[in-house]
Amino acid sequence: MRHRTFAPDCNQPLDGLGYEAGRPFSGWQSRHLETLIGGWLQLDPPNLELATLALEELTERREDLNARMKFARLELAPIPWLGAARAAVLGTLLPQLANERKGTGGRGKVYVILRGGYTETSQWYGAYVGSTSRPIASRFKEHREGGARSARGLPVHGIEPLYSLFLPLNPIGSSRAKMVEWETRLHECLAPIIPKVTGDVAF
Repeated sequence: MRHRTFAPDCNQPLDGLGYEAGRPFSGWQSRHLETLIGGWLQLDPPNLELATLALEELTERREDLNARMKFARLELAPIPWLGAARAAVLGTLLPQLANERKGTGGRGKVYVILRGGYTETSQWYGAYVGSTSRPIASRFKEHREGGARSARGLPVHGIEPLYSLFLPLNPIGSSRAKMVEWETRLHECLAPIIPKVTGDVAF
């Protein structure tokens, strides 16, 4: 896979998809998934998250060859650590949040952005973890536009929000302290799995 910079647009979550499920595409037909993977990969930016989740489902069925060829033809790689990262979030952080969420509203959210631009030894992709009270699309746009509210590397190498790593957790409350706490928890949950995780961590 070669390094490239994609358009600064924000992919939206897929309506009706259960991002909190272990296999979100388990009820979808294989041929339909193959067709969708081709379409998702040709977007700019490509929707690598959905394409990878669909590929993981086809791999479970041992029907993944054609889908892998679609990635190869477009010189794109699936996200190799996405399945393990999702398992950690759903198995560790979501149960921790269950009791805290009772009676907790607000607009505070954590988020994860897929970041490219790394070397092959880092499996090409890393992740940036942040928190915000603003819409995710607005915060993503700020990261891609650069400036004081961006983060190092994201204006060039930011690709897309990884909804399956944060939608099941949100909202996390409105206070800045709670947002920083959960940003740190998410960062520490993902760091042992994803080769490169950046963002602020409270110690």
